[in-house]
Amino acid sequence: MLISLAWLRELLVGADRLAAEDVARALSARGLTVDAVGSSGADTVLDIDVPANRPDALGHRGVAREVAAALGLALAPPPDARATSGAPADGAVRVVIDAPELCGRYTAGIVRGVRVGPSPAWVVERLAACGLRSIDNVVDASNLVMLELGQPVHFFDLARLAGPEIHVRGARDGERLTTLDGVERTLAPGMVVIADARRAVALGGVMGGAATEIGHETRDVLVEAAWFAPAAVRGAARALGLSTDASQRFERGGDIEAPSAAQVSAARRLAELAGGTPAPGLVDVRVAGAARRSVGVRLSRARTLLGYEPSREEAIGALEALGLSPRSEGERIEIQVPSWRVDLEREADVVEEIGRHLGYDRIPSRMLSGVSAASAATSAPRVEERVRDRLAGLGFHEAFNYAMIAPAEDDPFVPAGAPAPLVLTNPIAETLAVLRRAVLPGLLRAADQNLRRGATEVRLFEVGHVFEGSAPGALPEEPSHAAFAWCGSAEPPHWSGPARPADAYDAAAMIDEILAVAAGDRPFRRERADVAALHPGRSTLWRDGDGRRIAWSGPLHPALADRIGVTPGILVGEVDLHAAARAGAPRPSHIPVPRLPGTSRDLSIVLSPGAEAGAVVEALRRVPSPAPASFVWIDRYEGKPLAPGEVAMTLRVILQPLDRTLTDADAEAYRAELLGALESVRGARLRRIDT
Repeated sequence: MLISLAWLRELLVGADRLAAEDVARALSARGLTVDAVGSSGADTVLDIDVPANRPDALGHRGVAREVAAALGLALAPPPDARATSGAPADGAVRVVIDAPELCGRYTAGIVRGVRVGPSPAWVVERLAACGLRSIDNVVDASNLVMLELGQPVHFFDLARLAGPEIHVRGARDGERLTTLDGVERTLAPGMVVIADARRAVALGGVMGGAATEIGHETRDVLVEAAWFAPAAVRGAARALGLSTDASQRFERGGDIEAPSAAQVSAARRLAELAGGTPAPGLVDVRVAGAARRSVGVRLSRARTLLGYEPSREEAIGALEALGLSPRSEGERIEIQVPSWRVDLEREADVVEEIGRHLGYDRIPSRMLSGVSAASAATSAPRVEERVRDRLAGLGFHEAFNYAMIAPAEDDPFVPAGAPAPLVLTNPIAETLAVLRRAVLPGLLRAADQNLRRGATEVRLFEVGHVFEGSAPGALPEEPSHAAFAWCGSAEPPHWSGPARPADAYDAAAMIDEILAVAAGDRPFRRERADVAALHPGRSTLWRDGDGRRIAWSGPLHPALADRIGVTPGILVGEVDLHAAARAGAPRPSHIPVPRLPGTSRDLSIVLSPGAEAGAVVEALRRVPSPAPASFVWIDRYEGKPLAPGEVAMTLRVILQPLDRTLTDADAEAYRAELLGALESVRGARLRRIDT
């Protein structure tokens, strides 16, 4: 939120020389962080990050109240109300609240004889400092009220309203309203509607209607200042995709006592800027109760929450500076919560106010008295962090995406028959309506966006939760997944040769790197991927000993890339870290440096169409070896004299003894057992010399 320093000075007594640096330091120390200090013309502007629970700080007077408390200044009283004349307001309009659950208070005032025209230069400059554009003197008057008090007001052209009665009601299903931006919108039950005798004329708390818009012919203005239910305003703004300055304030909850002050301010501004004359009286219909309430705080509780015990004098002084009217009652201090502090509900909130005013720097720093043993609940975050470190070390950049995606967006990335995704009750957008079951959809969009903006090397990864359906009434499972999207080179260009593009084998190697972190040396079975999103024949799937899917990788399927409109050729992969950890947590291990020579034997194997190299290695690993053995594919051949579809591959078997030297007889005996095991692998045979 942009705050004008010149305006702040006007709202504080004796603050003509108030420095921006002092204001920024004081507000930031009290939880209203000043992100930047800039300028607008001759004015200094502070960009304040207002927390969601502090709607009272969404206006200059609320911020001035915080500055006054921090720096020991006095808040200037509001100007006196303008003189009134003419027929009373309650004789010209009547207000009926038909939906008290949507509107707790509605006030209506009348200002007659306005002249619509350009605003004075000082108004244009002040609005510009706060990030708004001047429209005309009447509209600008409403914006000045909102920016000063944090209470939005709306002006109707009184002559365009049908009849003397205003109804505040819920919208009817399918009811239509053309808003001030010229868009005809379809309303739904639960939205707040302001209606005259014939039709809806405004969407309460969000935007007015075009039918009663202020124009150059406007002479008499009906001023609306109200308190609308935050949930109703928030729901309407999101459902219609219509976020306004007013809705952003109403949906946080506001001061139910503010509408009357806003009416006085609006009448003064219209008289000052547009020459209007306020009518006597005010129509004020209220169905909500009084906002003031009392909350007690114990100093012993303050000591527990803050880590130190402020003295009674300090606590009372802090609460007095904040305008909370403290009253000492034995051990307790009772405060009266002002109507504008909707965030103060319980004792802990009041303790926070004491700590905020006395300074967060007074909270002591202490070392923990002991270190608890690691538990299963903390193992998953450690695995996630190790995976992040490994992927970052391999040159990948971490991305963060929404856990919400569009319906069916992750269907190609989950196995057939997987439970349906969890549907959100109130999605913030149609494209964010379900919870993801795979991480890749969002990561794929991010990679494609980078490629479309000219990046030639894209290496992105994300570690996050997916959401798996559960029984009705039960919470969903939220296993962690790690995924990557890769497009570009596997090896950079060098004087010895050009860059080598990354391929499916590089993607599979990335999965092996992640599994090494998540599950150590646990073996997983590789097979052809059955993931619809991946290129058939060039993708790999990893399963554990029980057949559970652990990971998958490969190039994106060209048909899917075309259908969803992303760049073809992106390599992707995803690992279920939870399932990998279930296969066995990494065990600390040590292999001594070999002191004896190793030996190797090469097996030239022919694979028939449909046979898998992984099945060969899996069968050979089961053969007892006379020394630690490793298996490495070193060659691959297709063509004559092999039959069409057959592939000849060479597997190097390396034996590395640790405690004794192997003899040729040992190695040959082991090789003979390997050949026997090879015969059990369907579609695999030893290659003969003539083939």
